[in-house]
Amino acid sequence: MNEAEQETLDAVIRRIRDLNEQSLLQLSQYVGYLKWQEELWHSLMEEEGAGDDEFVLVWQCDLLEAFPESRQSATRTSDLMEVRLDTASCGLVQRPALWQHPPVEGSAVVEYELRVPAEVDRLRLRFAIGIRDGAQMQDDNFCAFRVLLNGVRVWSDTKQTCSWERFVADLPNQAGQPAVLQLMTDGLGNSRWNWAVWAEPQLLGYAANRAQ
Repeated sequence: MNEAEQETLDAVIRRIRDLNEQSLLQLSQYVGYLKWQEELWHSLMEEEGAGDDEFVLVWQCDLLEAFPESRQSATRTSDLMEVRLDTASCGLVQRPALWQHPPVEGSAVVEYELRVPAEVDRLRLRFAIGIRDGAQMQDDNFCAFRVLLNGVRVWSDTKQTCSWERFVADLPNQAGQPAVLQLMTDGLGNSRWNWAVWAEPQLLGYAANRAQ
């Protein structure tokens, strides 16, 4: 660290020391968000080659931005289902997210109609799942998260803790074709405290690197 960087750091530390407890909590959450953004950036740079030099990133679809055009439904009843966009805090780390509290019975469904560009050779979904802070899920109370593509389940997991978990799921390629992607949550018979959220879900399309 050079002299200028050290002076900047010292100035920041002095200002932090003057903050009250509430401001320190907000600062901690914001630092956590910045760290998340850095991780996403580094992850994206790594994934632009899909793990090697054979592929390059050519298409991206942000599912939070596409949410207004999505369709929201329930597989059985919509009682107590909540689906919307908002900031979500899991483990005191705040991130832009899709809130998807499942209904009392069955699953909550957010459905996207997509058309993947013809030049895409490999398709991936990058996202994080969490249970929002304050939820009191215990014992056998778990929330199921599922991803379906054209009606076929391509990824699933269950969660109970108030923390973020990141995933990258490989999807069957749908290049040049219409596709239906569904994000689903299910209370598995007990939807109480199932404050389920998806953080920054993005579809990533890669093409073979023909410049090699």
